[in-house]
Formats: sequence, structure tokens, C-alpha cells
Amino acid sequence: MLNTDNFIISDYLGKTFSCRCGKEHFVPIVSIIIEPEALNKLPDMISSIGCKKPFLVYDLTTYSIVGQKLQELIKLIKIPYTSYVIKDAEPIPDEKVLGEVLIHFDPACDFIVAVGSGTINDLCRFLSFKLNLPYMIIATAPSMDGFASNVTPLIVNHMKTTYEAHTPYAILGDTSILKNAPIKMIAAGVGDILGKYTCLTDWEIAHCINNEYRCNELVTIVNRSIQTVIDNIELAKSRDSKAISGIMEGLVLSGIAMSFAGNSRPASGSEHHLSHYWEMMFLFQGKQQILHGTKVGIGTVAVLKAYELLFERKVDFTNAESIALSYSQKDWETQMKLTYFDAADSVIALEKEIGKNNPINVLPRLKQLEKNWDEIKKIAQRLPSADAIRNLLSSLDAPADPMAVGIDKITFINSFLVAKELRNRYGLLQILFDLGLTQEIAEQVWEYFQQ
Repeated sequence: MLNTDNFIISDYLGKTFSCRCGKEHFVPIVSIIIEPEALNKLPDMISSIGCKKPFLVYDLTTYSIVGQKLQELIKLIKIPYTSYVIKDAEPIPDEKVLGEVLIHFDPACDFIVAVGSGTINDLCRFLSFKLNLPYMIIATAPSMDGFASNVTPLIVNHMKTTYEAHTPYAILGDTSILKNAPIKMIAAGVGDILGKYTCLTDWEIAHCINNEYRCNELVTIVNRSIQTVIDNIELAKSRDSKAISGIMEGLVLSGIAMSFAGNSRPASGSEHHLSHYWEMMFLFQGKQQILHGTKVGIGTVAVLKAYELLFERKVDFTNAESIALSYSQKDWETQMKLTYFDAADSVIALEKEIGKNNPINVLPRLKQLEKNWDEIKKIAQRLPSADAIRNLLSSLDAPADPMAVGIDKITFINSFLVAKELRNRYGLLQILFDLGLTQEIAEQVWEYFQQ
């Protein structure tokens, strides 16, 4: 039986747990090592899997950090290897870069080593899954929570899409390296974890309104990951090794929860939808990308403020029903074309498949919202305040408002209006849509950031 009261990460690895939620949880990761000089354990790790020829993938930045050291370590076990360095310091996880890595893949290789963090991990996880090969991740920064996940977010046909994949064979986090990552990357990891506050709230409300599957044990794991990171924020500013190790462990725990669930629900909610939309718009506009966790941190503040504004008001459910009945699919599709550009067709196709905006589905949800409003309000009241998280991010010198990273008002308002269309996932953004309050609340949140 899965018991999250007392545990260490290694307790979860390679085991199947029956759970009180009625499901069995399993994460096939064999080894997670987060400690000083962990890089020196790479030769033994490669030997233990019986690897005959690894394929190492870097970008320009990660190669400059550990490329030479890794090659020296692999030479110690006297096996051949192939490596490829993506010709970009900050690659984008899209079909172009994925194809670039595939073109340079050596078919004689039987094991993939992803050297980096977010993008490198996503590309190698997907590639290894499609090639039916094991892979491991050597983290160079504690910047995101997807290390232990079994899904991969990629940008395909201009659309941020999450694909099925698999977990790594091993995760290696050398705190001697992690602690020297740029502070903005450490802060991004913190921002990604802070997003769990709102994502767990979205999930609990979805369970209340739609009877969506939810596992209390997974919620406990994610809450533990939040607390682990919060406990280490102050010391992280001085790059304390134990604090960085704590943050990395919190990020890995969050990924384990996703692996147990089989999807990203325990770690991704409305704050991530906003982040994904902003990322897509930056690509369309040719702007330099912002770290995922940085965007999630800002999205978390925005969602927290929106929850506060929503529950400060008296909701007119009769008016909400009237607005729902006036829904026009044609007008909605026009809005998608104006806000999603080349990705609009994919968004429209998803809505035609699931119909989450159709009055036939909105009206029953409104009935459940009205019936359970007091309970939902209590759920939201357990959240930290927007000010508290905004101040915490600022204490790390991390961007805490959209203007700081170049998100303009139109993009921000549009993200509240349409970011929910990226996923069939109930949460705050869908609640605002159902109530007919999205535009009004989004404008108020933008005003909050101007203060």
C-alpha cells in the first residue's frame, strides 16, 4: 500500500503500490542520485544497464558545462559513444529540433543520455520513447519539474502539445553543478513548484464539480514537493548545496506524482495553460523564450489573484446561464483564429471533439458550481495570497509580473480568454468562462499587476 507519511525518494523506485484511490501506482525509474560529485557515478550507471554504446545529447550551453568531463568519464569504461550538440544555447522543443537530433542519432546506440534540463529532457524522452530505448537525464540546473515525468510537452505545428512518453532509467543531479546554475534557472524551478498551489486547487475543484479522478496520496506527494522547496528558498540564494539538493528533490517528487498518475494533472493547471499560451505567442512574435518555470511563477500569481477576485464577488448564476445559452461556435472559432494564428485549426479540432464550451456541457457544470459554491470557496481560501507568492518570487530576483518578461496587455488578456483551449482540463480558466466572467476578471488581474 502506498504510504506517503514517511518516505524517501528511493522508496518509490521500481515498485508497484496499491493505493486507497483504487489504482496501482508505479514508477519504473531505477536510480535517482542527487548529491555532490554525482557525475562520477555515470560510468557505473551506464555499465549497470549493460549499455554498449550511449548517445549523448547536449545543447551549446550544457556542452560547455559538462561535455568534456562526461567524455572523460565514459572513456573510463572503454566503450564507444556518439554525441551530438544542438547548435543553439537555448533550443526550442519543436519538430525541427527533434528532427535535427533524430538525423544525427547513431542507430548503433542503445542508450540515450540527455545532458541538460527542460528542453533537452523533453526531446530525449520523446525520442527514446519512439525508438524504444532507455534514457537517462543528467541535470545541469534545477529549473523544472519534468525530470521524473512520463509525458513530454512539445511544440508541434505551432501548438503546445503533451505527448505520452516514458520515465528515464535514471536521474543524476550533481549538486556541485546544479548550485552553479544561473540564479534565474534556480528561481524558475521554484516558480514551477509554486504553480502546484493552483494546480492542486484546480484538481480538487474538478473532482468536486466533474467527479474527476483524484488521488489524495499524490496530492500529499506534491504538497511535500512544495514544502521541500519552500524550506530551502532562503539558503538557495547563497547557492547552499543542501538547499539546492532540496529544491532538486522537490522537483523530482513532483515528476514522480505525474508518473504515478499517468498524466500531468497533479502538477499542471491553469497556471501552466497561461504559460503555454505565452510561450506560443512568443514563438509567433519571434521573441526570445522565457524559462518555463519563470512563466509558471507569473501565471501562478495571476491565477491566485483571479481566484481572490472571483470569490470576493457575488456570482449571478442566472446571468451565467443566459450567457452560456448565447454561445456561438462560429464566433468562438473566429476568436481562435485571431488568437492562435497557425495553431487555430488544432484548437478548433480539439473543441469539436470534446465540446467543453457547448451549452449542453456548460449548463450542468453551472448547476454543480452553484450547488457546491460554498465548498469550492473553502477550497480556494486555503491558497496563499497572490501578494505572498509575488513577494516570494521577488525575493529571488525572479520576475513576478507579466510586464517584466515582455507580456503585453493584449497577450495577457487573451491568455485568460483562450489558454484553456490547449487542454481538456477543468480549472479556474474554464470556471471563469462558464460564469461569463473571464474578460472582467482578466482586466482586474492586469490592473493588479500595474500596482
